[in-house]
Amino acid sequence: MKSGLSVPLPLAECAFGDPATRQAYEKARRRVLVSLLIRVAVFLSLLIVATAFKDEETQLVSGTASLLLIPAAFLLAGPAKALHWLRAVESVLKSQPWRHCSAVGRPDVKVGAGKAVQLRLGDGGSDEEWTPVLAARTWRRRTRWSAELEHGAWFAGHADRGGVIALPGGHGFMTLHRQ
Repeated sequence: MKSGLSVPLPLAECAFGDPATRQAYEKARRRVLVSLLIRVAVFLSLLIVATAFKDEETQLVSGTASLLLIPAAFLLAGPAKALHWLRAVESVLKSQPWRHCSAVGRPDVKVGAGKAVQLRLGDGGSDEEWTPVLAARTWRRRTRWSAELEHGAWFAGHADRGGVIALPGGHGFMTLHRQ
């Protein structure tokens, strides 16, 4: 398995200045926008069907569309939440540079949402301190923790407050929050 230290850090002043990081961010953002566009199109189609048919023969179609409007409206919340999360990721990436870090999962510690992790910034020397326990999560507040992150990762942010962690190369973003 390749160590995160074998992938060189970008020389940009901020993490977003790295072309690979920007490309990974834009790919994630595009995916969310396409999902949102499809869900809005479905919602609007159901709304049109629910309001357009008023005849007695088409009441079943109109009623079914009306019934499906409620779950379709709830489905719009996911991509909206993902866009909000991506804005937070973008603000960290635009203000902080990437740094090498060692990350370790802490199954013995419970966090509100996500996976409990600790980081040690730097190239793995013994004199660095471990950060406080942070909660790593995606926009779904679920854990997408990869064992690869424990072999070396990139971190942008403040070690004591949180930030963004990614696989070397700047992809697979997760936010870190202080607990």
